[in-house]
Amino acid sequence: MAETIMVVEDDEELNEIIHYNLTRAGYEVIQAWDGLQAIEAIRQSAPGLIILDVMLPGVDGWEVCHSLQDSPELREIPIVFLTAKSAREDFDQARQFNIAGFFTKPFTTVDVLRHVEKVLSAKNSAQSMGKGGQADV
Repeated sequence: MAETIMVVEDDEELNEIIHYNLTRAGYEVIQAWDGLQAIEAIRQSAPGLIILDVMLPGVDGWEVCHSLQDSPELREIPIVFLTAKSAREDFDQARQFNIAGFFTKPFTTVDVLRHVEKVLSAKNSAQSMGKGGQADV
């Protein structure tokens, strides 16, 4: 069974490009275009990994992460951040969550796909050994 990845990105073209590449790589992909939609979908499907834009309409990526902290199962989902922001405080803020990567725009989808594969491989290895784990950033 294919791993499920959620892509939360309000730029429709970028969301579709990431979706296309992940699907071609064999992943099941759930898409969301805003933070509220993402929170609902994450609670329903508990994906194996979340690719999350920081700047979203309404509820932003940071608020999505805060909402996941209330659930032990959801708090463990690795998050790969996408953002146009690259200030030091953004990286520092990301560290309080289960960060598995931080890509500043523009980035290549090939780099994101490689990183997703690395994170999921590390996550699956840790789970098969009976340990929780966090991938290298």
